Amino acid sequence: MKRPTFFVSSTIHDFRDLRSALKFYLEEQGCKVLASEFNDFTKPLDKHSYEACLASIHTADYFVLLIGNRVGGWFNEATRTSITQREYREAYELQRSGKIKLLSFVRAEIWNMKEDRRGLVTYLDSLPIDESRKKAIANFPSKIADDADFITTFISEVTRNRETSAATKTGAVRPSGNWVHSFSGFRDLIAVFESELFTSMPVEDLTIRRLLRRELREFLKRTLVKAKGGRAYSPKGWIDAFHQQRPISAAGRAAKVTALNTKAWDALSSVALNLLAVRLHPVVVPQALASSTFLAFDRDSDSYQETPAYEALFSLQQEITSLTEGNISQALAIVFANTRNRRSQISDTIEVDTAKLANLLYLLDRWVNVVELSKSLLRHLDGRAFEAPVLRPRSPIQGMTEQIEEETPNEADIDSFVLKA
Repeated sequence: MKRPTFFVSSTIHDFRDLRSALKFYLEEQGCKVLASEFNDFTKPLDKHSYEACLASIHTADYFVLLIGNRVGGWFNEATRTSITQREYREAYELQRSGKIKLLSFVRAEIWNMKEDRRGLVTYLDSLPIDESRKKAIANFPSKIADDADFITTFISEVTRNRETSAATKTGAVRPSGNWVHSFSGFRDLIAVFESELFTSMPVEDLTIRRLLRRELREFLKRTLVKAKGGRAYSPKGWIDAFHQQRPISAAGRAAKVTALNTKAWDALSSVALNLLAVRLHPVVVPQALASSTFLAFDRDSDSYQETPAYEALFSLQQEITSLTEGNISQALAIVFANTRNRRSQISDTIEVDTAKLANLLYLLDRWVNVVELSKSLLRHLDGRAFEAPVLRPRSPIQGMTEQIEEETPNEADIDSFVLKA
């Protein structure tokens, strides 16, 4: 995936810390950042630094403009054009042709200064003093701005005030790319990036979701049953039907053999043969579990909590492991040993080894759960609210799952053990 590239334009000395923090944040999102004061900025030795910066803007996807209280270096002192202003004009022309997007920011105190200065100029115009004195008063240097006239003029250029006013009067097309965001701190900048670009989701999370979606679809490609007519089905319908018709009770599991309806067994064994082609090797699932992609921040506990989607992903990994470990030739031996061709006589019932049947049903249940979990997670990745699927129990023997859960230490048992002196 091509990483989005950001060019950061501002005066450097008064924005040094902010530029550094912004570069770190964007790179954490998987982006590339062009900031001239850093060593990873390409510095062609046969070009002036100004020209190199202007050329680099053409390689960027986004142009980030930060306006503060300094003018910075002059690109052309005679025309009072700063290097930051010149970079902006280069980017604006690219923006007009759809080759780059602008993100313009002005410090809140500078924005307020601009508004105050507008009021001051209006007031000075009402006084009977000469124009040079009015200008000297309005542009008097302060800690807020070293050249108020230049900075306010630059802001007006970025907001496209004159062009907007002219378009309003004449009905012409209004200028684009004139959004300006006021900011007081770093968090204000990040809020804009998250709402405008990242939709509150880091690029790493977006990448994991995209790769996970592909892997889940690959799982379904290998686990769905292609029936006559070309339609793909989950094995759930066949396997649920068999469990309902001939459940194995806790008492019945002690029997050496189990009598089954021949038709029901043939339907089940035909589906079970599809397991021969099921080989799953998850790569993205473990990465997603190790990331924060499916975690949610809980303000009350000041910690990240597992979401239902995370729990489903964890269950999917367990089910795949159990399916992979159990999907061996011995597990399917009962199917091959009781095919139609191997039966000595035609009968409505067939007797099969109970232990081997339970082992096969356990494997089939894992297969169903892999399909159902993959489907639910895919729907969630496609934008739906997560809905937990109905899964097959841990044991195919009635009542055994509850017994296993009762005998397995739960979270409270573990907490008690860990905290016990």
